[in-house]
Amino acid sequence: MSKHAEPSFHERRTQARISAEIPIKVRLPGRDQPVSALNQDLSWGGARFIISGTSLDGQLPTREAGPLTLLLPWTGGGQITAEAELARAQRLADGRYQVAVRFQSLSPRSQARLEKLLNMLCPRDGVDGPALVRELNITMADASDMRHTLKQVVSGEVTLSAFEAYAVDQSIRLVIRGDGDLPSLRLRARVREVTAARAADGNWPALYSLRFAIEHPRPMLKKLVELLLEQLPSDWKAKDSSYAEAPDWLRGAHLASPSEVLPPSSDSGSTLEMRYPDALNYLALVWGDPEAFDLRFQDLIIGEHAEPGGWPEDAWEELGLLQDVHDQAYGVPSVRDNPLRGGRVT
Repeated sequence: MSKHAEPSFHERRTQARISAEIPIKVRLPGRDQPVSALNQDLSWGGARFIISGTSLDGQLPTREAGPLTLLLPWTGGGQITAEAELARAQRLADGRYQVAVRFQSLSPRSQARLEKLLNMLCPRDGVDGPALVRELNITMADASDMRHTLKQVVSGEVTLSAFEAYAVDQSIRLVIRGDGDLPSLRLRARVREVTAARAADGNWPALYSLRFAIEHPRPMLKKLVELLLEQLPSDWKAKDSSYAEAPDWLRGAHLASPSEVLPPSSDSGSTLEMRYPDALNYLALVWGDPEAFDLRFQDLIIGEHAEPGGWPEDAWEELGLLQDVHDQAYGVPSVRDNPLRGGRVT
């Protein structure tokens, strides 16, 4: 992140790519021990980092060698673990390597942490540019359709129909929901194939068939789907009849619809962004300056900007994460040389 906390975006991107210089660890294919690297930017779909030539034995990594694993810092000594595939790599003039990767598998916990980190590093209020993530919703017509789709999820791939053609290799949030009290299923997914299913006519736009790869570990998906299937009533019917008068070819499709995801959803977003945006912006203005950041952080803890009655646990955890990330990226200020870190117990 820049000193003034201004997010940088690549042109023509559909998702925000946030400048975030954070020390990370990378586990390379065929190696047990991770090596150090410096993350440059981060998005919902992937990351770009710098790694020394010594760590790579002077060789450019290749996609054929297999996936890499990125380990990003999290509060309390935790981490965000993301399996990733190589997108591109190049050797720099100083002998280091710049590597870009696409995330291809995250646990639900790591996914939630990644979304919180992105939301904290890139507040969306008043910022023009791509959304953090594009979301595609599918509402099931009945229990049979829900079971069919959940079984696809277990296989690692889902095929849906939509009126919009998405770019191949684009990562999205796929939301599968039923009507009534049924829980929604929110998944990481990547577009693998797009085909024209039906040409536009006078009454309906063109219809596309989309094949998605689900980007979560298969054992976790299996357990999650088994739990949902147990909760699914055999006689459940959705109340939505938006397509009751549609032709047979449309009513028989598992139709998905896009939705804008500029602000984060309440169950995955940052507490600071949702409830305390002034505190988040207060720190963002001095991002990159260790001394100024530490003064403002202490002011939020014990000064005039402290929360009356104390910070709730989730906001306190996120404040700690921001300080941990800032310490690792820009160093600890000279006035703070104890493990309490300005009053925050670690």
